[in-house]
Amino acid sequence: MIQAPTTTSRRAFLKGATSTASLAAFGGCRSLCCCGCERLPYDDTIGDRLWMWGHHAMSFAAMKKSKTTYNLPYDRRIDMAAACREMNIPGCFVVRWLNMPNKAELPEYMKQFAATKRVGFSITDGAVESFDEKVRLGLEYADKMPNLTTFIMDDYWSGANKGGDATIDAIRSAKQRMAERRLKLGVVLYSDSNGVKDQYRDVLDLCDEVTFWFWNGKNTASIEEQVAKLRALIGPEKPVLLGQYMWDFGGKKPMPGSAMENQLAQTSRLLARREIHGVIFHCTPLVDMNLDAVNISKAWIKDNAAKPWGEKA
Repeated sequence: MIQAPTTTSRRAFLKGATSTASLAAFGGCRSLCCCGCERLPYDDTIGDRLWMWGHHAMSFAAMKKSKTTYNLPYDRRIDMAAACREMNIPGCFVVRWLNMPNKAELPEYMKQFAATKRVGFSITDGAVESFDEKVRLGLEYADKMPNLTTFIMDDYWSGANKGGDATIDAIRSAKQRMAERRLKLGVVLYSDSNGVKDQYRDVLDLCDEVTFWFWNGKNTASIEEQVAKLRALIGPEKPVLLGQYMWDFGGKKPMPGSAMENQLAQTSRLLARREIHGVIFHCTPLVDMNLDAVNISKAWIKDNAAKPWGEKA
């Protein structure tokens, strides 16, 4: 069960949040990730910088009615928090793909993350609520869950939903409420479906982290090259979380083991050079499938979790 902070801890929490908001107002906290104002800063190990992209256990089954099925298995899979434990990953982005879980289910659903170190909550996604309502819901849970650290804007520039009604002004307004709670804002950017374009800079500048993805498995050979292009756009300091698909959604097929190994080899080099700040494995319903890409990812995590982030460590 999710425990709300005690009166004493809530008072201390809000005092810290007020200080953070003051810093932000005077330009003293330009990036939550750079100055330690965030709720749960990453430590210096690779393992602490890992996330899973979470989808509901019934999301694959729900796709039977969809025109695009990606050739996934259509049955119930593993739940989000359980998948994180299975992978030995401390963070989970709760992304409400296909409106799952729906709003009425959220109070019970979010209880599974009581022991998860970090939780992210999507504020653009396939859920039916408005952007403002998704932000309100996220803030409601953030006030109950000190481990909820990040709001994520999924498929902001692509997909059936795109950003919806998440205008620049709406995002700025949400950012102010987030800063009061020391929450980070992230966004999904696809290297291939979107491309790295200057027209995205206004939104990217508002984000504390950028999550960077390769929708088509055939494009994963150019991860390092594309990360360099992203860095040229956003600068060397803004944190980047690199997405690692364990299923080739663009190709509508399993991710070959050799392609997964190549992804992770590039990821290791980028982590060593501190060109990326963390990694997101996609997605939780795949974890209980005996896929080469999943097994290779588990082995990579086991071998690398305790290693320091960055060649200087």
